[in-house]
Order: sequence, then structure tokens, then C-alpha cells
Amino acid sequence: MTGSFNFPKPEFDVEATVERAMALINRTLQPSLEEAQKAVDKVRASKPLVAPVDLVSQVTRGNRIRAARAVSFSLPSILPGVGTAISAAALPVALREVLKESVSAAVKVGLLHDRDLTDPELTRIAVLLVLTEGAVKLDKTGRIHPDAILGRHASLVGKPASFDALAALTEKERQEISASESEILRAWALAVGPPLLAGLLPFGVGPMAAANYMQYVLRGTIAAAARVFGPAAPTPATVEEVPEREIQQEDSDS
Repeated sequence: MTGSFNFPKPEFDVEATVERAMALINRTLQPSLEEAQKAVDKVRASKPLVAPVDLVSQVTRGNRIRAARAVSFSLPSILPGVGTAISAAALPVALREVLKESVSAAVKVGLLHDRDLTDPELTRIAVLLVLTEGAVKLDKTGRIHPDAILGRHASLVGKPASFDALAALTEKERQEISASESEILRAWALAVGPPLLAGLLPFGVGPMAAANYMQYVLRGTIAAAARVFGPAAPTPATVEEVPEREIQQEDSDS
């Protein structure tokens, strides 16, 4: 008589993940702000004159490490079979841990650029914009489009200093973005989640692959946050825009 174990087939419950993700952001955004301020102040104290762009990596390093560690611990596929089944069940947990670190890292970047994040609703919308850009960048199917999620506000995705544009929106316009929260988180989960299935590979290979992938996700999130909270891109000046007196001074110096 022969028999075999039937392990649960890996499934990715997007709806349940999104519901918990919304609650997670509500629950952790303010504590993340307080912890982020401490992290930024600590780095700033040792390098007060260094430009924010050169400190982003140092300020957010802990987020990348914690995300990778959480995923590797949450996907314990050391042995085939049982380990794979446990890993499949832990996938939503790992995804939420990565979301938590993404939100925290985005807030740190905002504070590093001296943004006023005391308005929780404005901060929340800015973080959602960061996650939207992350979902679009990570999507390999080509199905996630900003305009389908944000409608007329889609132009803010990938726009430098879009935090300024968000701050200038009316309350009604901000509510339009907030109303898309579930769609934003669903898109983010669909873009980030499926590659985590690599964590189901046995013999410890899976957790290592998943942890490396999370480092990649966090780096993209941090880059998106730097665009949202950072300064606007300088507009190159044409010759016609440069005062004639400055041009003559240049010629005389040469």
C-alpha cells in the first residue's frame, strides 16, 4: 500500500491581504513617524551638513535589513513538503511585514527631506502615492496603470516633488486619492506578492531568494519616496533665459 501526503496548494488571497494591509497602515503610520524621526535625527546628528540624497541609504538601511530578515524567517522552506506548506501559509505575513517596512522607509525619506508630516492624512496620501509608483515599477504583467487607479491624479506618479502638489490639492481632491486606497494596495500586493513564491523553494534556497527580492522591493520604494518627498527637478536654462550681462562676463573671463 502506498500513500502520499497532500500538502496545501500555495494560494495568494489578495483580498484578505489588502484588508489587513489597510488596517496595518492605519495602525502603524503614527508610530512609524515617531520611530522615523529618531532614526533621521541620529544620522543627522553625525552629518548635519550632508545633503539628504546622500543620507537616504544610511537612514533606511535598517528597513531593508528587517524586511529581508522577516521574509527569510517567515518562509522556512528548509525541507521540501512540510517547509513548503508552512511557507505558503506565511506568505501574506511576509508581505505585510514588507509593507510595514516600506511605509516606515517612505516616512523616513520624507523627514530626511525636511517635509512636514504632522498632517496624518497628507502623509498617508503621500505614502499611497509611493506604493502606487512601486506597484507600477514592479508589475511584470503590464496590467497595472496609474490612470486606472488614480484617475485624473495619475500624473502625480513619478513626478518629482509631488508632495508639494499633494499639499496644494483641495480636501475633496485628496479624498479622491484616499478613495483609491484599496485599489492601490491591491495593485501593490499583486506586483510584490507573486515573486515571493520563490520562497517556497526547498533546502533554504527559497528564503534566500525571497530575502534578496525584498531588498530589491525596498530599494525601489525608497527611490520612489525620494521622488515624492524630494525637491523638484531643476529646469535647465536656455541661452535666451540667461541675462545678457552674465553671458558677457563669461566671455570676458574666457
